[in-house]
Amino acid sequence: MPMEEKLSVLDFVDKNIGNLVPVMPPPIEDTPFKLVEKVRDLKALAAKLRSVNEFVVDLEHNQYRSFQGLTCLIQISTRIEDFVVDTLKLRIHIGPHLREVFKDPTKKKVMHGADRDIVWLQRDFGIYICNMFDTRQASKVVKLERNSLEHLLYHYCGVTANKEYQNADWRLRPLPDEMLSLQQNTLKSIDGDDGIR
Repeated sequence: MPMEEKLSVLDFVDKNIGNLVPVMPPPIEDTPFKLVEKVRDLKALAAKLRSVNEFVVDLEHNQYRSFQGLTCLIQISTRIEDFVVDTLKLRIHIGPHLREVFKDPTKKKVMHGADRDIVWLQRDFGIYICNMFDTRQASKVVKLERNSLEHLLYHYCGVTANKEYQNADWRLRPLPDEMLSLQQNTLKSIDGDDGIR
């Protein structure tokens, strides 16, 4: 479904950007985490996202033995909560429940290297994104020596990224606790990336 609304570029210009003070997220151990596997939890997540001004998004995709591959997880983090959406269980429900909040220009979506994530969201769920901040693109604009998430996390947050499951099979169910924990750590670190913004 193509986006038909006419949007003004001015809808996406940050106001008062010079007055931003970086805000670190609360420690992971103090941050509620929810694995979203039921439609009622997806509805609750959508309601929570409507109540915030920004959220972090990351996807896990698998294309082993597949031409197009498929999106296995959507990770979403607000300043106070973290969520992992099981897109294998909720596939047909993702678009209808999250589409509006992702295209809402008043909500900033923070991602890193979102090129493929955007394609996957559109292809798999009919979700189009308005008002996105890509930390990888921002790192290029400010001419950092390296643009990887690993480098940004270390440079701005003092966090050493765990790459152990970078090439994991995200189709695996049930997901091991270690893989879920890694997702929360990654999201919370991107959430703390206010320094680059």
